Amino acid sequence: MPSKSSKSSSIRPRDTNLKPIKIKSEVRSASERGASSPLIVVYGFLALILFGAILLFLPFSHNEPISFIDSLFTATSASTVTGLTVLDTSTSWSLFGQIVIAFLIVIGGIGFMTGAAFFLLAAGQSLGLRRSVQIGEGLGADNLGSIGNLVWKVVLSSLSFQIAGIFIFFILFSYSYGFSNIQQNAWYSIFHSISSFNNAGFTIFGFGNNLEPFSRGAVNNIVLIVTTVMFFFGGIGYFVMNDLVHHRRILGSKGFRRFRVLLSLETKLILVGSLVLAFAGAILIYLFEFSNPNTLGSMTLTEKIINSIFTSMSTRTAGFNSFDMSQSNDYTNLVCTFLMFIGGGPASTAGGIKITTFILAVLMIMSHIRGSNNISFFGREIPYDIGVRAMVILILSIFIIGVAVLVTLFIEFSNSTRDHYFVHLVFDTISAFSTNGMSTGSSQDISNTSKILFSFIMFVGRLGPMTLALLLAGSQKPVDYRFFQEKVRIG
Repeated sequence: MPSKSSKSSSIRPRDTNLKPIKIKSEVRSASERGASSPLIVVYGFLALILFGAILLFLPFSHNEPISFIDSLFTATSASTVTGLTVLDTSTSWSLFGQIVIAFLIVIGGIGFMTGAAFFLLAAGQSLGLRRSVQIGEGLGADNLGSIGNLVWKVVLSSLSFQIAGIFIFFILFSYSYGFSNIQQNAWYSIFHSISSFNNAGFTIFGFGNNLEPFSRGAVNNIVLIVTTVMFFFGGIGYFVMNDLVHHRRILGSKGFRRFRVLLSLETKLILVGSLVLAFAGAILIYLFEFSNPNTLGSMTLTEKIINSIFTSMSTRTAGFNSFDMSQSNDYTNLVCTFLMFIGGGPASTAGGIKITTFILAVLMIMSHIRGSNNISFFGREIPYDIGVRAMVILILSIFIIGVAVLVTLFIEFSNSTRDHYFVHLVFDTISAFSTNGMSTGSSQDISNTSKILFSFIMFVGRLGPMTLALLLAGSQKPVDYRFFQEKVRIG
């Protein structure tokens, strides 16, 4: 047996020596303040909203006494191209106020960074590397060397569409209502063209609610059709339009030629998704509201079809309405909220989580149900990390909407002096997050606290929850270590 002395002399490391040694090293990073900060998008957007709110609060901007919260709400709705209103745009605001709203819609439609870059380029200034990176991320462009030319193309194409719309609407308004005042007709055409292409949903017609006066009659229905074309092209974005124009090939020879359009996968996703959702939504709205005397019931068959298609496409992008949404059935409003949540194309004037995000999330779920980790569409495999990001955006958006709805309901229903319908309040809250603007009228009766909440929701919805989260998190380096894995039960 070993002696007692041998036991005491055995070599054993102390527990304190087994602990890891932590060495702190100072990591120097470039300054992320001022114009070089990625938060410049947030700061600039907030500055644009605040500037617009101050201009709208000026005495000569409105025709009736208003509060600063009302001007802030309107400026936020215009800058985020939402279209929700707490005041009648045609009567509450003066001509100067309406011009301010139109200016905010234009800047908000093309994007704050793109608009700021355009003014810098027009003034002969250079963008610089950091601004080019930020603008490229916002527009989804990879080639930083062509960012300047891309900004010019985006802005000029947007202005071209809106100018063309002005002339078309001027002719249509002259025939439909025969405005004797040419200046008034011209301003109606300018404002409606800006609001249509930028998917804003604002109207200044003083003879009806939104576009309801145009729901009947041949010429009036043409106004709806042209408006649909305007916000459709604005809602799919510049890159899809550019892809449709330039990415085509002429095949064949010896006198026989045929055109073949070679589109990118993103363009196919947006076009196919937009058409499927538009016609599926139109069919459901047509069936649900066919016999409703307060909406489509008293219209002719042609008017029912046109108004159904218009409403279906407007719920995903623009926010215009050709009949009173407060009089539609609850299941119709449910369909509309689903379409509003999806929205239009990325890097466009439309809102929502974007149609590509929704399709990628669905494709990812379907691929996992089939037992595959590959996401494919139209014979192309989509990177897995993009599918994960789509799922994050989808879940994060649902969470934000859920919290916003709960807070809004608590604020409004705890106030016994206000009488709201549950479905209508939820409808307008989702419309605010989706920056759609279609309303059942509940947003005009909410309290000041809810107006501030709606303004924040519209701001988050326009920037995008994922983009805002990344910006607020800052540019952090990934950690260079990983923990041991341990499985957990799910389902």
